[in-house]
Amino acid sequence: MDARNLALAGLLSATALYGTGAYAQDAPACAGEPVTLRILRTPGNYPYPAPMEAWQRENPCVTFEINEVPFAQLADTISVQAASSNPPDIIVYDGPNTQSYAASGILLPITKYLPDGWDDDILPATKAEHSYEGEVYSPGIEQTTIAMYYNKALVEAAGIKPPQDLKDAWTWPQALEAFKACQQGPAGSPTIWGLGPTRFGNGQPGLTYQDLIYQRSAGDPTADPESSAFKTFWALSPDGKSVEGYLNTPETVEALKFYQSLFNSEGVAPKVGIPNAYFDGKACFYIDTPAAGNALLKDPKIEWGITPMPYFKSPVVHTGSTTIGATARSKNPEIAAKFVVDMSWGEYAYMNVSQRGNLPTLKSLFPRFEIYNSYPMKVFVDQLQEWGQPRPPGPKFAQYDKLVTDALRAVAFGGEPTDIMADAEKKVQRILDR
Repeated sequence: MDARNLALAGLLSATALYGTGAYAQDAPACAGEPVTLRILRTPGNYPYPAPMEAWQRENPCVTFEINEVPFAQLADTISVQAASSNPPDIIVYDGPNTQSYAASGILLPITKYLPDGWDDDILPATKAEHSYEGEVYSPGIEQTTIAMYYNKALVEAAGIKPPQDLKDAWTWPQALEAFKACQQGPAGSPTIWGLGPTRFGNGQPGLTYQDLIYQRSAGDPTADPESSAFKTFWALSPDGKSVEGYLNTPETVEALKFYQSLFNSEGVAPKVGIPNAYFDGKACFYIDTPAAGNALLKDPKIEWGITPMPYFKSPVVHTGSTTIGATARSKNPEIAAKFVVDMSWGEYAYMNVSQRGNLPTLKSLFPRFEIYNSYPMKVFVDQLQEWGQPRPPGPKFAQYDKLVTDALRAVAFGGEPTDIMADAEKKVQRILDR
């Protein structure tokens, strides 16, 4: 069975139908033409029942049919269903794919539906991520990024005082010294790791979301656009059509030699995942999203703090999370676009994001999230607003993401950075040229 048939089979087996009136039991009677909006998402994702019920009270002619598929099947299912005779009206998907879906005609542009004040309120990284050729295709519904957690007892015993403010953030060489000072046991096989393994992906290094920022931070976004420093920072041409000279620069190679040393010559980070090492007190430092902090606030297994992400020359963290969009082939484009925008704006956005616990995309909502108004979780907000950049956006992001992740992982496992990144450039460029 090929991927498309697998996706269809997965949709049929995992579909969750919430009736066409599941959220309308207490709504006023419909005085117009009834409309059913079909929503495709992963289980338990946005939009949540409370904001949907509130919205239905204002739009009593609208009911919903919700189809859920596992995340691993979502991209294939979107491509199959969007081209079908009965496409979903709304898709809830991984935000970095917005430009890919816009370029392939899956998403409906929603610029004309956005409310007054949206441009001033939205985080710049969110707008960049969800725009393509001058149009906005998703308003964004949440954001997330990474920072570096630390075990207070371990770092204090080692005499280390991690910075708490962005202006005092460590460079990567300074962070390495802290890893080495806190680590216990021999390099490569300690009892306490300096830098704990990731829980992203398969637990191995290389994921673009976390590890591409090593080389990007070695660049300079304000440099001459023809310079290697500029291209290093952006890691993809502004039009999303070229990586030649963007992934294999001198600055990239130097940054990746350092990155490689963490797992090899310096031996402060494991190459293979050790589940929950940080949470079990077996790592001094650890990189993760706000989800880890929210978990520790609920169940404080260790004393912990957060320090901003280190960098080489230019501070940068990646953004991107679940988002929502209306489909171009929706049979109800006007009402679908209205629903998508409403769920991402004002009180509806607050109701959605507050249930999930990630960061909002609207600056006006940050004051309403108490845990993000003070240290340690405020570090995420500060980074998002001052350092946040989308993963290099382009119409072939999924392929870019996989090939770059594979390349970074190969470097972490000891491969030659120059050769690996030159090969990655060629492979990605072939994809972009299709």
